[in-house]
Formats: sequence, structure tokens, C-alpha cells
Amino acid sequence: MASGTTNVSQQQVDKFRNAQIPEQLEDEILDVYARYSLDQDMTLRDLDGYFTDLEMPEELTKLVRRDEVVIPGTDVIDFSKIVKITYWLLIFMDNAAIVDDFWQLLVTCSGRDKQFPNVEWKDHVLGPNELKRIADFADMDDSSGVLDQLMKCATQGNRRYITYLDFAIILGKLGYLRF
Repeated sequence: MASGTTNVSQQQVDKFRNAQIPEQLEDEILDVYARYSLDQDMTLRDLDGYFTDLEMPEELTKLVRRDEVVIPGTDVIDFSKIVKITYWLLIFMDNAAIVDDFWQLLVTCSGRDKQFPNVEWKDHVLGPNELKRIADFADMDDSSGVLDQLMKCATQGNRRYITYLDFAIILGKLGYLRF
């Protein structure tokens, strides 16, 4: 872990959640955002072009949940949300080996790689049954509900499964990613 301990503090979580975007990078993000919002609001139909203009890989950007980057009840992109998720995606790209290795380990331990051999690693999702298999594989007693808490933490309680991006965010909050 980046902090050198096994305890995760609120300070470490906040450090990731509120990470300051380097000025040069922020300027590039703002420049691209402005192209899509100069004459009208940037909407979901602009999202793929936005990510393409930033030269971000589609294999990662396709995993961004569209409902997590818009103003609720609209298809208008929320500026602060898109800036944050863009920066997080860049962090995940810089830490791809770490995220990929841990995610592949979880997918393998859950058995999803065998159950769905044609699904790309990053496209797998882990639900309660998969998390239970991971706990069993690790000989972990989950009577305290840790795995359910993990899922709630990963999805803000909105879903009963976690994705590659949810997991990457957890790794960032735990201090495993450098940024």
C-alpha cells in the first residue's frame, strides 16, 4: 500500500476522491470540454467524441456509466463529474498493471473467467455470488458482511455488482494507485 500500512484512513480516501488535477492536464481537459460545450451543453451524444479527442482508449471509456456523468434527469454532462472521471481514467491508465492484475485475480478466483471465457477481463462484473466464491477461495469468513460493504462502497449502494472501474476506484481509495 502506498502509505506503508494496512489501515486505510479517511485522509487516504479523501486524497484520491479530491485529487488535484495537474494544471497542464486540467487545461487540456477543459480545452476539449469547451469544444463540446461552447455553443450548447455537452450531452451524452458528445461523450465518445470527447474521450476520443483526449486519446483515451475505448476499452476503458466504454466502461464509464453514462448515468454517473450527467446532471440527474437529463442527458447533459455534469462538468465536475466529467472532469473527475476523466482524471480518474488517466490515473487508471497510468496504473493499468496494478488494476489489471488485481482484477484478473478476482475474476479468476470468482470463476467468471471459466464461466464466461469469451468475455474480456475488463468487461466482467462481480456480484454477490462471485464475491462469495472469492471469499470461499480465500478461506475468508464473511459473517460480518465485509463483502456487502465492499459492494456498497464501490457503487455508492446503487448496484448489486461491481465493475472494473468500480474496483479501480476502490484501489485508488485504498492507496494502491499512484497519482
